[in-house]
Amino acid sequence: MNGPAEEDGALTIQIGTQLSALERRVTEANTPGNLDGLLAYHVLNGAIPGFAWNVDPAAGSWMQENEERLDPPALAVLGYGITHFPALANPAVVRRLREGLHRLRQRNPFPGDRLSFLYEPRLLLGICLAVMTARDDVPEFESWLQDALTSPQYQPADRFQGLIQQHALALLADRPARITDVATMNEPVELATARWMIATSTGTLIDPDTDARVLQQRIIWALLHSDTERLAVPRAALLYRAVSDVLYSSIDQLILSRSHLSRVLRRFEAAMLRWRWDRDELRHPIRWEISSEREVQDILWIILRSVFDDVKDEETLPKVGHSSYRADFGLPQLGILIEAKYAYKGADFKEIERQVMVDAVGYLNKTDLYKEIVVFIYDHSSSVERHDLTRQALMGVSGITDVVIVSRPGMLPAEIPRSARTSRKRASASPS
Repeated sequence: MNGPAEEDGALTIQIGTQLSALERRVTEANTPGNLDGLLAYHVLNGAIPGFAWNVDPAAGSWMQENEERLDPPALAVLGYGITHFPALANPAVVRRLREGLHRLRQRNPFPGDRLSFLYEPRLLLGICLAVMTARDDVPEFESWLQDALTSPQYQPADRFQGLIQQHALALLADRPARITDVATMNEPVELATARWMIATSTGTLIDPDTDARVLQQRIIWALLHSDTERLAVPRAALLYRAVSDVLYSSIDQLILSRSHLSRVLRRFEAAMLRWRWDRDELRHPIRWEISSEREVQDILWIILRSVFDDVKDEETLPKVGHSSYRADFGLPQLGILIEAKYAYKGADFKEIERQVMVDAVGYLNKTDLYKEIVVFIYDHSSSVERHDLTRQALMGVSGITDVVIVSRPGMLPAEIPRSARTSRKRASASPS
């Protein structure tokens, strides 16, 4: 029976094998002026390490051989070319492109046989880019294409076409589309296109935390179960880009874990070495007070946000009965809530234990997003003799997986302003 390490290694090899197959498909279209290759370049530029691109229409004989063409495929090639290879945009080519767009505007975009560039993703994206290169000088091109894409006559044949339509409209309007029904997407190209739209800011998810995880899982599943050798080049490029993005964004998840979080929090005391509490003799002494739970939360935010991209401040949780709950911080990708407490004196530890035990039930009761709680306690009184007992008590509470207790640094005075003692916790449970 294989252990986790062997299974992870086999999965890595399988992913690498599939990515190599996708790269081979892209390589077949990597020739000057190749429409498939240009779309792949548009989607993948920079995503395949060390890949030597050779799709510039001006690099070979494509421009000379197609000098008189003004049909949609030729216009799409010029749209990709001018967008990505600015040297191609000489006055003669720009005039040719605009003449072709003028002619295309005169044609019926919805013929009975549906043989229109609107239904061919390679052509639609290329012509959309061509229109965008002329948007400042000939804005009617942009209006024409937007009208066509939003016309009731335009009925995408499948979800892939629908996503490409949304992507094109988002480019033209400079406003991202809402990507819905992620949980029902099964086709690799649908999943990959949705992920590409998110990466290019032409699409947003309704529920970024939940939908993003579902999308990532389904993309990897789709890669592992795809016949990559038979995928059309545009689909291969989109899937490669999606998997590459997922793997890149998952690096933190692979490295960062609850144990890493605990190590970061336990460095709190060592990090206080540079905390400012100037001497009285200075003309303008700077003194950073830590006199309440709020200041502790502020410090924790700086620490957590420098490490975790997805940290949520004051994470609101589902109601339990008549009570609403807000944890101090949430790390959705790790499924961890962080609760901060401030002990003014040694006797406060008993009350902190009670509060945390009560809150822990409400925090994890009705959420599938969070599974663990890490408790962080700042001890102003430096009552180190109480730390172990409190830690043991809280570690026995279901859902609490770590308790980190730190003490006030020596440069801060033991006495704190009376007003600070009455400061209330900003993220406590409150009846509604």
